[in-house]
Amino acid sequence: MARNRRTKNKRQNNEDIVLKLAIIFVVVLFLLGAVIVGLKSMNPRPDITQGVAKLEEFNKVKVSDVEKEVTALEEEEAAQLEAKSKRPNSEKFQNALILGDFTAQGVYEQEVLGESFVLAKESSCVHDLEGTGVEENLEEAAAKNPEVLFVLLGVNDAALENGSADIFEEDYAAFLQQVREKLPDTRIYVNSILPVQQKAIDEAEGLADIPAYNERLQAVCKEAKAVFVDNSDLVKEDCYKDDGKRMRQRYYTAWIKRAVEVAEL
Repeated sequence: MARNRRTKNKRQNNEDIVLKLAIIFVVVLFLLGAVIVGLKSMNPRPDITQGVAKLEEFNKVKVSDVEKEVTALEEEEAAQLEAKSKRPNSEKFQNALILGDFTAQGVYEQEVLGESFVLAKESSCVHDLEGTGVEENLEEAAAKNPEVLFVLLGVNDAALENGSADIFEEDYAAFLQQVREKLPDTRIYVNSILPVQQKAIDEAEGLADIPAYNERLQAVCKEAKAVFVDNSDLVKEDCYKDDGKRMRQRYYTAWIKRAVEVAEL
């Protein structure tokens, strides 16, 4: 009888253990289910119904229709660019001024732009801003406050008998500082000193140093955050007038086009 009781107790213990394990298993499944539901609620599956509808709509569009629309846009853009390029120079330069020496005077003397857009005196140079009229013209430019200023100075500095590239660099840097102070919001485009013919060098030996002056000028512009514009490639032999340094209308026609492109006028 004692053996039967021991057997019965052992069976009961086994059943209790199985029941506990089953309860634990159920609890674990419940917790896992709760975690999965929570994750899905935090990251709901996106509704792709609208996206699928859009794709079906795109598939219905004919390639030929798209090509027609693209062609129409390209033609419209080309027409706008052509119309913009055909504007008169006076319209292109309505918010711009040119400051300089006899090189700048040639702009209106050769009838590519009106004199009202140019502030220049023949002998102007940065070595003597006050005595050669540069300061006066700069004051007038400041009063007009243009969006863009083209500077054409330097050839007279190079022609000086006692001219020096070192002095020129210092003088031009000081000049650009004045321009910045008087026209803080104006975009400044400093034009290179144009090359001259030998006959001009024979008259003023300093003009032989124009390449060196342009190197210094480029360095000054970089320091002053002004745009240096090299126009030497526009100068052809048939551009020169009789003195070997002044330019004919064909040069200024090309220069105006370059200026408009560079400054996006």
